Amino acid sequence: MINQIDIASFGSFSGLEWKKTVRDRGKNVQNFKRLNIIYGRNYSGKTTLSRVFRALEIRKTPLSYHNPSFTIYGEKGNVTHATIPAHNYDVRVYNRDFVTDNLGFLVNQVDGEIKTFAIVGEQNKEIDDAISAIETRLGSVEGKCGLRYELETKKKERDRTETSHSTASNSLEEKLRSHANNEIKKNREYGSPVYNIGSIKSDIAATKKPDFVTLTIDEQAAKLALLKQEALPDITGTLEIQLNFDSLRSAAEPLLSKEITPTKPIQELLNDSVLQLWVKQGIGHHRKKRDTCAFCRQALPDNIWQVLDSHFSKESGDLEAALDAAILTVNNEINAIADFNSFKRDQFYTEERSAFDTSSAALSHALGVYKKDLEALKKALEDRKSNLFQVISLKDSIHDDKTIQKHVDAINALISTSNSKTKTLEKDKTAARNALRLANVYTFSQAINHDDEIVKINNLKTDMDGARTTYDEAEKEIRESESAVSALRAKQKDESKGADRVNSLLSHFFGHDGIKLEAKDNLDQTTVKFEIIRDGKSAYNLSEGECSLIAFCYFIAKLEDPDSMGKELIIYIDDPISSLDGNHIFFIFSLIESLIAKPIKNPDGSNAYRYKQLFISTHNLDFLKYLKRLSIPKKKITAGEGKQKSVDDNEHFMIERNGASSNILLMPSYLKDYITEFHYLFHQIYKCKDPENAHINYEPFFGFGNNLRKFLEAFLFFKYPYHDNRNDAFERIKKFFGEEEDTAIALVNRLNNEFSHLEAVPDRGFKPVEIPEISKVANYVLDKIYAADQDQYNALLKSIGEPERTS
Repeated sequence: MINQIDIASFGSFSGLEWKKTVRDRGKNVQNFKRLNIIYGRNYSGKTTLSRVFRALEIRKTPLSYHNPSFTIYGEKGNVTHATIPAHNYDVRVYNRDFVTDNLGFLVNQVDGEIKTFAIVGEQNKEIDDAISAIETRLGSVEGKCGLRYELETKKKERDRTETSHSTASNSLEEKLRSHANNEIKKNREYGSPVYNIGSIKSDIAATKKPDFVTLTIDEQAAKLALLKQEALPDITGTLEIQLNFDSLRSAAEPLLSKEITPTKPIQELLNDSVLQLWVKQGIGHHRKKRDTCAFCRQALPDNIWQVLDSHFSKESGDLEAALDAAILTVNNEINAIADFNSFKRDQFYTEERSAFDTSSAALSHALGVYKKDLEALKKALEDRKSNLFQVISLKDSIHDDKTIQKHVDAINALISTSNSKTKTLEKDKTAARNALRLANVYTFSQAINHDDEIVKINNLKTDMDGARTTYDEAEKEIRESESAVSALRAKQKDESKGADRVNSLLSHFFGHDGIKLEAKDNLDQTTVKFEIIRDGKSAYNLSEGECSLIAFCYFIAKLEDPDSMGKELIIYIDDPISSLDGNHIFFIFSLIESLIAKPIKNPDGSNAYRYKQLFISTHNLDFLKYLKRLSIPKKKITAGEGKQKSVDDNEHFMIERNGASSNILLMPSYLKDYITEFHYLFHQIYKCKDPENAHINYEPFFGFGNNLRKFLEAFLFFKYPYHDNRNDAFERIKKFFGEEEDTAIALVNRLNNEFSHLEAVPDRGFKPVEIPEISKVANYVLDKIYAADQDQYNALLKSIGEPERTS
């Protein structure tokens, strides 16, 4: 079915947005229903609207409409002016264009012709059985059987899988879109002002590559620091460390291993190296300076210097001097170690600082080992000096020249890298941003279980594709079956039966035997044409009423041709009333009711309808009155606790034209709810019987005077159709209210002088309405009508939807 229609530009319609205009009093949007009654005055836009539906039928827009633009929303997909050639709706439209296209003779009786059509001819049992078998197999949705019902089930499964896939896909897409916009695009650290859902999908794919490794926390911190890094000056020079241990050891070893002996050794000193050192140091404090011992104050022996010089020979003095020189050289090497590496971490870019700290610490450790070797060498020299006559052996060194040089090379490489960073800093920052962004995306994708969601969505897509394929195959099978039915029916086509059907409708519904349609062969008997015949002769100068009757009967009959039979038709009937009298208007209604609107009973007692959707538009209020009596289709809806109930599936609309633009609205209640003005007036009076109703709707109370006067005039005119008194209305009121003449006269006076006129009592227009008094009068009149004729009163109550009165 078709649900809504937006018309941006088409004829008198401009800027029509259904959801803005077609709303009930509760501001709820209302759709087209199965049965739709449309009222509009002449030139309001009814025919223009029918032409939108006619465009669906013939699959093209009228050539006379410039730049048409509209969208039709329905259960078989939306259709726009651009996609009109391809849609899935079966539409049949009766309007002025249908008459022009098919019954040109009625428009131009000189050159026009009437197109022939065929309906099923004589019965052929074999073909009928084949058609019946296919139709049984096709079944129906309403009958809950056959391929059509199964297709509905498959459609629901297709829709369910599409919804499930769409929901899961949209949910993931929304997560990706939100993260891309809020966490990446707005984060200046990532520098991605143009970043969207496509970008984050690409980044997620990048994190799936084998060579991707996400950043550690420390690496992220380093990347962030790099983004803040400004260009540094180049580091001048390189690290060069010249180790002298080997030469120092080579110079020390002869001194440590050289053996010397005193000329006349003093055994006591030889036995005690500390004492020997103490004596040797004492020589410098006493020779040529003192005659007494500075320690014991005793006079020095005369031969003390000869004895000591015999012990401490010139050879030992030379060795001591050589040892002092060696110790000084080693000590200088030890002191130089602290200045070997003068580079600082702040001289390097952020990304090199960690490596510099590592290499610098490793170098310091290696140099510490080197320093220990130097200190061991120094210690050996000092020990030999302390005991010149004792040979000392050196231990093997433990430092590694190659390790130290490796760390030196590493630091020099960092210097080179850092110096080159100035040229590549911006490029490095871009790489850092990319790495940080990918790390963020990776963490996010893990948090939302992206891979699992993709697997889930792919599985749902597989289900959806399967359901779609199943539905398409079932739909194809139905189309093929329907084509087979059409082909079988084509074998029974008989153009003469089309003319006979039109004539049957003219005769049966309108009693019109004066004119009829005949199918005649052309001269070579190869084709058939329709002619309108009156009294056995070709008819011309048809009245407008006759043209309307023939055209509408032709349309109804054509619904039985093979192209329409068995299809779920959307039927649009535009204003079939033109120059017809009251009887013919009723017959048109009867034709629509009996052949289109009235349901057919299924074997299980349920209703089947001969149309998928029905639209009827009119400008004629009498015809509108009849249309309110059409059989109203029902549909089942789910009520409370999962129970189903049947509700009416119809709606009433109105087309209005304001200036140059037409609009579609819900039909107002005064047109929709009342068959005649008489019923409307009775309802307004009935609303005034209870004064509390004024709190809900005060309008009936303000219009009470006019409504009551007009109602009584109509009611009493038909009750007492003739009086010879000049004031017939007054006399009818007196007669109806009987013996209560004074009350009746008082009532009339109030009606004429106060309730229905302000001219005689203008001050009443400036006073509040007397609600209790109005209710009293309303109840008085209603009680009188009930007392006079209970059946009529209850019939009036029924017409306005109120329960019968029993007392």
